[in-house]
Amino acid sequence: MNKLAVLAFTLLVFLSSMLWYLANGSLNEYLKSQIELQGHYYSGQKTTVDLADFSSSTGTGSFTNLRLLNLSDHQAKHAVIIDVAHIALERQPSQPLLTTIQEITINKLTLNSETNSSKTNNIDQLIKSTRNKLAHDYPELYPNISAKIYAENNPQLNAEEYAQNNPQAGPIIEHTKPKKKRGKPQTKINISTITINTVELNIINNNLAKKISLHNVKITAIGGKQGIISNQLGGEVLLALLSLANRS
Repeated sequence: MNKLAVLAFTLLVFLSSMLWYLANGSLNEYLKSQIELQGHYYSGQKTTVDLADFSSSTGTGSFTNLRLLNLSDHQAKHAVIIDVAHIALERQPSQPLLTTIQEITINKLTLNSETNSSKTNNIDQLIKSTRNKLAHDYPELYPNISAKIYAENNPQLNAEEYAQNNPQAGPIIEHTKPKKKRGKPQTKINISTITINTVELNIINNNLAKKISLHNVKITAIGGKQGIISNQLGGEVLLALLSLANRS
């Protein structure tokens, strides 16, 4: 009987450990896939992450070797490279349905910026793609860009002439109205601080190459006090990182 009890206990411990491993493994695969999917969605370029390692018990984790493929007509294979990023969640939520990433620390961010013979810059193109996606999905947060996209998609509408002839009507606002959300309230997320130990800017312009290194770079909070939905977070973070190339 004692042997059976020991065997049962051993099996219980083994199965519990296996379920814990599977649960954490599934979570890490999910986080890895979300970064890759959002990176590709907003930039239009393939995004890969070698490893996601997050502990739900400590609220900390790391992401290793994040790479965003460069545009096809530029030299460097990748436009964006992050060697490792560490994250720490706030342990006590400040409000319901809000997850706060207290800090993201990136060890090294590499941005390969290149202006080719046609005078187009890869980072500028990636910024434009990311902003346009954000403006399309969240027009109320990007009214100027979404208005431009709306006008381009509706060339038959001359908004300026319409406003002059009908001042009482005000501006066309269909493109900036927030959509009404139905169903359960969505969990939101924000980031308090992003610190980058080293930003390496590799710049090629008119076939002249130069390298600029920035240290201890801080990025302002993302998501505000109320937070944003998780699908938007990837675009906002990518936009903030790409915009660092303009510091050159």
